[in-house]
Amino acid sequence: MSRLKYALIGHGRRGAAHLSTAATLKDTFDIVAVCDAHPESAEAGAAKVGVKAYTDVRKMVDQISPDVCDVVVPAPLHHTVSCYLSRRGIPHNVETGLAPTLGLMDMMITDAAENGVKLQTSENFPFVPVEQFVCKLIKEGVIGNVHKCYRLFSTTGYHGLAAIRCRMDAAPKMVSSIGHTMPVTPYVDRAKRDFNRENLEFYAIDFENGGIGIAMVGNKNGCLGRNKLVGFETCGERGTIITNGNQGATGGETVNVCTDEELTQHAGRAQTYEFQREYSEDKTLHRIFVELPASLGGPVEWVNPYRHTSISETGISLATMLDGIARAVREDTQPLWTGEMGRADQEMVIAAHRSIRTNRQPIQLPLEPDPTEEDAFDRDFEAQYGVHPREDIEKALQVNFKAR
Repeated sequence: MSRLKYALIGHGRRGAAHLSTAATLKDTFDIVAVCDAHPESAEAGAAKVGVKAYTDVRKMVDQISPDVCDVVVPAPLHHTVSCYLSRRGIPHNVETGLAPTLGLMDMMITDAAENGVKLQTSENFPFVPVEQFVCKLIKEGVIGNVHKCYRLFSTTGYHGLAAIRCRMDAAPKMVSSIGHTMPVTPYVDRAKRDFNRENLEFYAIDFENGGIGIAMVGNKNGCLGRNKLVGFETCGERGTIITNGNQGATGGETVNVCTDEELTQHAGRAQTYEFQREYSEDKTLHRIFVELPASLGGPVEWVNPYRHTSISETGISLATMLDGIARAVREDTQPLWTGEMGRADQEMVIAAHRSIRTNRQPIQLPLEPDPTEEDAFDRDFEAQYGVHPREDIEKALQVNFKAR
C-alpha cells in the first residue's frame, strides 16, 4: 500500500509535535492537510509541511479525503471530532485522555465500531523506550513475577496508570484514593497552564492477579520550590526495577536483582545493574541494554526500530503510536492502544475521583457512566459553546471549527 494521506486536526503545542513526527515518517505518511479552529495556527502548521490549511474539519474531509486523521484538539472536543470522523469512515488517532467522561468515551468507541473504523488512543507513555525495555525485562522473568508498582509523578494520572497496567499485565479491579487541595499564589507553568491551587492525589489500584499499584499525582511540576521527586519502582519476587517517573527523563535506571547465591548466602542483598544506552555517530539511540550475569539470563536489550531515522529518544513513543494507527489501517489489525484501552486508563482516574468524593471508599471496576457526571459535562459544554455536546455532533463540531 502507498503512503497514507495524513491530516492533523489541532495544531497547538502537542499537535506541533505530532506534525513534526509524522513528517519524519516519510515512508508511512503523505501529509495532506493541517486543520485548526484558529486560522493563524492552521496556517503556521500547514506552512511547515507545504500543505493547505483548514479551519473546518468537514470541508477538509470533503476536499482531501484523508486515509487517517490525527486528533489533537482540547479533550472536551475529542468526541465531536472522533464521532464525526467515524461516521465519515475515517480511521483516527486521538490524543489522551480519550474523553473526560465514560459516556463520551463509550460514544466514541461505539461510533467507531458501528462504522468499522480504527480508533486509537494516543497513549504514548508505555511506548517510551525505557518503558518498552522495562516490560521486556519483566516478560523475560528477570525480576520474577511482579506484584507491586509504585509511581510518584507530578501530573495526569492516566499516563502512569497505563504504564502500571503494562507492568502488572493484569486488569484492575478496584481503586481507592485520597485527595487534597490547597490554594497557592497564582502562577503559569512552563506548559502555559494557569494555576491558583495545588492538587495532590494518591491512588491504590488492586489488580485481578492479586497485585497492587500505587500512584501519586499532583500539579506541583517542580514549581513553588516543591520537591521534584519522581520515580517508578516495580517489585518482583526476585528483584526490583527503578526508573524515573517522568517520560521525558533518561538515565539512572537500574534493575536490582538477586542471584541464587545472593538469596541463600547474602540475605537477599541484590546487585545493581544499570541500564546502558548505545548511540550511533549522529547521536541517535541505537539500543538500551543491561549486562546481567549468565545465572540471571545474560544480557538483555531493546533495539530502537527508528535507529535509522533522526527521531530522538523522546520522540520514539509518539512515532510508535502514529505508526501503530497506520499499521492498523494497512494490515486491518487492532491499533496499538485501542479506544477500549484508553477508556480503561481514564476509568481508573474516574474511579479514584469517585473514591475521593465518597470519603475514600473503594470503587469496584468496571464502571458504568454516572448520569451526574455526564450531565455536569453537558451543562459546562453547552454554557461554553452554546450547543449540546451529543445531540448533534456536526453542530457541536461546527461551533468549534467554522469555515472562514
